Amino acid sequence: MCLPGFVEFRQIGESSPFIGYRAWKNKLENSLVLISENQDYLWKKIEGPHEIRETNSGIYAYNYNSYNYNNYYDNYYNNNNYRYYDNNNYSNYRISGIITQWGKVAIHKIGQRSEFAKVNTIFKIREQDAKGPKKFLDWIKLFNRRIISITDKYDAKTISWQDFTESKTFNAQS
Repeated sequence: MCLPGFVEFRQIGESSPFIGYRAWKNKLENSLVLISENQDYLWKKIEGPHEIRETNSGIYAYNYNSYNYNNYYDNYYNNNNYRYYDNNNYSNYRISGIITQWGKVAIHKIGQRSEFAKVNTIFKIREQDAKGPKKFLDWIKLFNRRIISITDKYDAKTISWQDFTESKTFNAQS
């Protein structure tokens, strides 16, 4: 994924990393591995080092202004995740979350590409808000259990998207 609008390079310490937003694929067949959406790249607990240039390098993530609500609606309401519970033929979940990025970082208007990255938080679905048939509600529980297992593997946190958008962290960025 090429991020347009290169602005500058910065050197960012791991103790005060950039925050980025992104989505991954996750195979339906009992997989706990996160895979980059635009290529079959398996994520490790800590990514890097990666070469950083103005384009097509490093680990990318969108900044808050570009990510916002569109990614959530794309990932949960309009794609494989909700369709999968109804037994359509899809092979991947799409999972959204937050990463931390540090090292040499290429800043772009809509996000950044970094030398190092780590999965920080993965979004799940707030179950008490869900409405629909029992099959759908059961699917949400299975999906959330998968998210918790993935966060355990990546030493990350989990939060419902709804809790995140209602948080002071999210609102401070708006």
